[in-house]
Amino acid sequence: MNRASWRWITCAAIAAGAFACVKTTVAQDAPPAAAAAPVAGASDRVKPAITMPFKEYRPCFPTIGVIREVKIKEGDVIKVGDVLMVQDDSEERSELKLLELDVNELAIEAAKAKERVAAIEFKAKEELHKQGGGNDLEVEQARAEWDVAKIQIDAAKQEHKQKDARREKQAEHVRRMTLVSQVTGVVKELVNDVGSNVDPTKYVATIVENNPIHVRVEVPALASLQLKAGEKMRVSYDRKTWKDGTVSYMAPKADAASGTRTVYLDVPNPENDPSGLQTWVELPEKLLVADGK
Repeated sequence: MNRASWRWITCAAIAAGAFACVKTTVAQDAPPAAAAAPVAGASDRVKPAITMPFKEYRPCFPTIGVIREVKIKEGDVIKVGDVLMVQDDSEERSELKLLELDVNELAIEAAKAKERVAAIEFKAKEELHKQGGGNDLEVEQARAEWDVAKIQIDAAKQEHKQKDARREKQAEHVRRMTLVSQVTGVVKELVNDVGSNVDPTKYVATIVENNPIHVRVEVPALASLQLKAGEKMRVSYDRKTWKDGTVSYMAPKADAASGTRTVYLDVPNPENDPSGLQTWVELPEKLLVADGK
């Protein structure tokens, strides 16, 4: 092989290698195949949420007084009618006894007796006058005394009602010195203890009602127009066990920045699980459709 032939073969080999390199580089720089469009699934339909107390109550005594007994402690589960605290009501109970003794019908009975005597005297003088004895003035005076005696019966009855009302007012005052729970819930905070001097403007405890429990979730704002109060959505702590929640509240104003709207669900909570836990809400299909998912 002469020198010219060898040079030609060498150039051809170099050109072939360069072409191969060009093909490899082009293959590496080529755009990948288009990714499949995301499909609405659990990540779209199941939204994080948080549980909140159904209500928080802060009971207080209606009058100033010193606490004599405390029947609860923080963490206690209480029911409607359970006694929470009792003020020192010894003086008020003594006053109640006096009022109870004063509520009797003695004044009424005395007024009735006077009325009977006045009636007898009037009839006697009237009969005497018919027989020619006495005079008109005596008869009219006896009639007036009889009328007054009848009015005195009514006055005695009215006074009896007033005494009974004062007694009942004092009895109610004594009853309200025993603070009774109006709700079923858990004692979250105990503000006052035995010996505390409390007044009506300050609460003595905080009671949290968690049954039903509120679940707060943010849903797509525009899609929320498809929702109505009373509709159901499923709620779960672990995405395995689900409960039905009922839409009880929808915020009157959506959040334009995030494009969401706050919705509250009421979920039965007979186990009295604590509020403030993270949970999950499964949105109905119509919200996903309306939101373009």
